[in-house]
Amino acid sequence: MLVILSSGRSGTNILLECFTKNSYYIPTTYPEDKELTKRNIEYPQKYLCKADTHYISNYQEFFDFMVKNQHCEILWSVRHPYDWCLSKLYRGRPTKSRGYKIADDATVDGCVEDLTKMYNIYKQAIIDFPLRILVVKMEDLLTNIEKEVKKICNWLGIIYEKEMSTPHLRMRHKGKKERYKTIDKSQIGLYKDIDTIYDGYFSKRKKTVDKLFNSEIVQTLIKEFKYETNL
Repeated sequence: MLVILSSGRSGTNILLECFTKNSYYIPTTYPEDKELTKRNIEYPQKYLCKADTHYISNYQEFFDFMVKNQHCEILWSVRHPYDWCLSKLYRGRPTKSRGYKIADDATVDGCVEDLTKMYNIYKQAIIDFPLRILVVKMEDLLTNIEKEVKKICNWLGIIYEKEMSTPHLRMRHKGKKERYKTIDKSQIGLYKDIDTIYDGYFSKRKKTVDKLFNSEIVQTLIKEFKYETNL
């Protein structure tokens, strides 16, 4: 059983689709399983899905799920915290397709809360289940996808299959399928072009960005996952 887990906008979709083309796993029909840790059941050996820590009520719920499913392994997706935040703010902004509603994690407070929850679950999880969790940096995946996927396959003890390195060809998330026609390396280092990314969206929102970048959780994530901070 394999679960791609993290907070949203961390590369979980593209990481998931790498493994939908591995013949060992059987992916869920819909990419994300929001009820994964709530059912109190033992899942099939070859179950494959992604999940968001946002939908996990508390760490005990996650712990119980992992104990009941001893065969479950976790790929914990992360990306540069600055880029992570920018993506959350921009993708979750009020738009027509969103019914002009802002996403819970698209404000400073919401983003901080979401990342903090993810981090707290992660920190306890790697203590309780150190051999069943592998951190995957989105940057590593996008920069050299074949090398990274082969490394993950080795950790999982499964055979690498060539189609695993073309996840962009089968993105099931409609919005992402329309955006990503190739492996999109432009999502790396967004924060270095803060004035121009997303058609200049953040050029007039620098106070919001600075507040978020300087928040305790963002600085903690930078240190935890060993990211550079040169602006």
